[in-house]
Amino acid sequence: MAALVAAVLPVDGKMRHDIAATDRQKVTLAIKKAELLTSGEIVVIAARQSDDYVHVPIHIAAGAALAVPFLLPLLSRFFPWAAVSLFWVFMAQLLVFIIVAIVLSYHPLRYWVTPKKLMQKYAHRYAATQFLAVNTHGTGGRTGVLIFVSLLERYCEIIGDTAIASKVSQQTWQSIIDDMLPHLRSGNLTEGLVHAVERCGHELAKHFPPGTANPNELPDHFIVLN
Repeated sequence: MAALVAAVLPVDGKMRHDIAATDRQKVTLAIKKAELLTSGEIVVIAARQSDDYVHVPIHIAAGAALAVPFLLPLLSRFFPWAAVSLFWVFMAQLLVFIIVAIVLSYHPLRYWVTPKKLMQKYAHRYAATQFLAVNTHGTGGRTGVLIFVSLLERYCEIIGDTAIASKVSQQTWQSIIDDMLPHLRSGNLTEGLVHAVERCGHELAKHFPPGTANPNELPDHFIVLN
């Protein structure tokens, strides 16, 4: 796997999960224009979410079920818990597990109980996976860069291949994401991505200007993952 340079920052504001065809065209056009300035390749991916987090309710439900025997003494005012057989303790644990798992599996609740750090971890992992999946690391000059946004996790990241990593600093990627944030916080994903593409194009042009042979090695269209 290629050496990665990433600038990561969660987005605190609201982000729309629907991306219109006209918005996709705007980002695609921005990619085409930016790549005229450089021999580098820019890939833009927006994922609606990086994981479904179905395992989170299961883990919470298991913890709640395991806590049942420890909670029984607290209920001694209502029934003689010491007289409860192990069979009924097990049945109570099973019932708690089923109820908690079903309730927390409801989409809004599932995402609400999922720790933000875990969501960011999964989004970062998905970004790295997509970097390889779309062959961003496969350009001849190792000059591919990925701009990745995961909408559910409100997460954005920029990953550059090895040649870019040796030329462009971490602070530069961070400044590009920082400039995206006002657009993302206002719910304008398209403008944020267009701005990031333009900044990446100008940054790559400083170190990787277009040559006489400048093949287009990666698709220019804006990729939206459902």
